[in-house]
Amino acid sequence: MNSLPTTGAAGAAECTKLGAALEVLGYLSLIAAATLCFLIGWLTCDLAAVLTLLMLLSLIGLAWKRFDGGRHPCFFFLCMLTLFQAGRMIAYCAGSTQDIFRVTLMTSYQFGVSRDVAASVLLSIALSAVCIYAPCRWNYRPYPPPGSGSFARYLPYLYFLLSLSVPVQLYKNYRYYQYARDHGGYLVFFIDHGGLASSIPIVVRAISLISLPAIVGIFVLEGRIKFLRTAAAVYFLVTSPVLLTGARGAIFSLILSLWYLSKVKSGKRMHLYALGLVGAGLVLVGTWIGSLRDEKGESYALGGPAEFIADQGASLNVTEVAVAYRQRFTPHIVSYLASELQAAFVVSDQTKYVAGKRFADDVAMFLNPVTYPLGFGSGSAYVAEAYVLGGFWGVTLISGLLGILLHGLHLFARSALGLFLVAMILPDVLWMARGALLDWASASIRVGVSLVLLLMGWWLYRTISRISGVLWQSN
Repeated sequence: MNSLPTTGAAGAAECTKLGAALEVLGYLSLIAAATLCFLIGWLTCDLAAVLTLLMLLSLIGLAWKRFDGGRHPCFFFLCMLTLFQAGRMIAYCAGSTQDIFRVTLMTSYQFGVSRDVAASVLLSIALSAVCIYAPCRWNYRPYPPPGSGSFARYLPYLYFLLSLSVPVQLYKNYRYYQYARDHGGYLVFFIDHGGLASSIPIVVRAISLISLPAIVGIFVLEGRIKFLRTAAAVYFLVTSPVLLTGARGAIFSLILSLWYLSKVKSGKRMHLYALGLVGAGLVLVGTWIGSLRDEKGESYALGGPAEFIADQGASLNVTEVAVAYRQRFTPHIVSYLASELQAAFVVSDQTKYVAGKRFADDVAMFLNPVTYPLGFGSGSAYVAEAYVLGGFWGVTLISGLLGILLHGLHLFARSALGLFLVAMILPDVLWMARGALLDWASASIRVGVSLVLLLMGWWLYRTISRISGVLWQSN
């Protein structure tokens, strides 16, 4: 009696895998054909960059369609990869940038790269996108929204934590804003983070750490829309002083993660018009926040969206430097990766530069050794580090492993606890397009510590509740 359904399910799975194989082979064939045309001389660097951008955009659209309206971490990661590694290509198509591959990041003496380096950069980006998409598409299965189950009993505890941390978090963020305003603005995060942290009592800093797990837990368990919107509005209102300093990356990544969380929990497809509105809103807000990044805390006039996207695409310069000067960075790759495993617990101080310790620091010092100690930096990119580690083979292997990681996050999000952990880790995973290769691993360790603290707090909360209940009944 069950043979027909089983056979039908197996046939559907085989058809899905066949479609996935054809899609991946089609993209790889396109990359091979474009590479051959470039070698023959039929493609210029700019035209090859436009073709790479079109491939990335089509891959995003395909990921949105194949993953049930983008309900997969892979979709969001491809969006971030396109913004940070192809932002200058978008600005070029919009007429805002004339030379895509000219290195303008930090350096006072802008320089170009050779045709071969530009081709290697484009090929690395294209291969990375396809290798990330392939394992996610091959193994994808839609799952029903996770139920809260027994975890619903934690909801009052999470609201208690959020209400407890809100005034403390507001005080801490406002004090950070005041300190940054009085000590150089946005750059204080990189040249005086110790002084910034010491301006707040350690108890305040410890209590404020529970606000993020609390809001993520509420997003996972809360089914009442009004309560959820109120909690989100309160949390982001409290974090607004941080935005006024010019810092935006962590908060924007968190917004994307919470959006992914809400779509997984609801089981609804993401509408393209909603995606466009949110994307446009983030671009405009990001442009405004970026205008606050002045040494004296003064605001500049708003730049256009094309300029903002071009600035976000500056990570392409990091990849160009990594490809063009790979031999300069390869001897230190082990030290780079070891430092990244400590990134969530050890804050970098750009006034105390150590050569060969952090990839982003070495790139920034290479580009401009004068402005780097003043707090200016280049950031990193997982594509650049993967190329430093193993060239094209390194990019292919690491991108494939990254695709497996994203698929694992998709599988893990099938339960309420798993969805909570995924939402806590996902912001650092999404930031890899502009961040270091292993920062997400260090953040995962920090999330584990936060989970232990939450469980200890739950035990204390439940004990006090029981004692209070006994005393109330006796009275």
